[in-house]
Amino acid sequence: MPNSALVSIVLLNWNGNRYIFDCIQSIQNQEYRFLEIIVVDNGSTDGSIEAIRREHPDFKYIINSTNLGYAKGMNLGIQKAQGEYVIPLNFDVYLESSFISRCVDRMEGQDTLGAIGGRVFAWTESGRTNALRKGEGELTYLRKRIQGMSIESNCDEAYVFAANGSFPFIRKAALEDIKGIVGYYYDERFVTGWEDTDLWFRLHHRGWQVLFFAAAYGWHVGSGSVGGKAKLIEKSQDYQKRIFRNREYVIKKNIGGSLLRYLFPYLVLAELALVPYYLLKSPRSLSSLFGAWREVHINRKIIAEDRDRILSNSVLSFAEARSYFKKF
Repeated sequence: MPNSALVSIVLLNWNGNRYIFDCIQSIQNQEYRFLEIIVVDNGSTDGSIEAIRREHPDFKYIINSTNLGYAKGMNLGIQKAQGEYVIPLNFDVYLESSFISRCVDRMEGQDTLGAIGGRVFAWTESGRTNALRKGEGELTYLRKRIQGMSIESNCDEAYVFAANGSFPFIRKAALEDIKGIVGYYYDERFVTGWEDTDLWFRLHHRGWQVLFFAAAYGWHVGSGSVGGKAKLIEKSQDYQKRIFRNREYVIKKNIGGSLLRYLFPYLVLAELALVPYYLLKSPRSLSSLFGAWREVHINRKIIAEDRDRILSNSVLSFAEARSYFKKF
């Protein structure tokens, strides 16, 4: 019997004129037809949301007057989603036509499978390519200094730490489970950056598996909402501060006990290296780094409260947690 589970696509838009109509076309080209499409607009001023609403009155819409950031924007859409599965979708993504049907089929019958991440190919000025997008959409783990890393592989599937962040396929029950612990899907304090890493950690703490599944794939431009800038030091100082801060939030919320003791020397070495590294590489980034540390200190009590809830409800063993960390 064919699958008929409803899949909710939460498409987050912010001035997405350049890519979002191709993204929508890829959704309409999906073989799988049981779809709910929710467009969340974060205060766009380029006319994109008005054009989408004219062309697609059957979509559901959440219109925000300002840019609320990725985490809050996605949370609003996920909260409205009625599907058994949810795809938090960036607007600069193009999904292969069998992406959803393959993910639904793979999810069926494995109740502990919380999320699937497929291969990610590069979408460039020349169009959609057959080149893998660097650092995204392969076997994704963490470095011991808490930095994401991808390992290229020809395998068909593997259990990993993280699914790609631009078009993960997530079981709604898993999202509701982690929300029940701390009160949110994505942590809105993150705004943008590392919010997906925090979410993967919390899924693992609750015993949900994350699968790399090569048969499901798509294309991603990357940094489409920040002018195509890919390197951290090329972005604004405010953005850099969020990235520095959010990495600290991830560490302080999700790592404790035996795992913290195991990672402690690597974390200390990484922290000691940050100041001299940016002093040489990008001196202007130091003010962002110091500002991030100040924010983490100011919010230390509420972060500690979340950590206590997460770790006290964790079923993640040290052995499994350790398997997600590769290299320094």
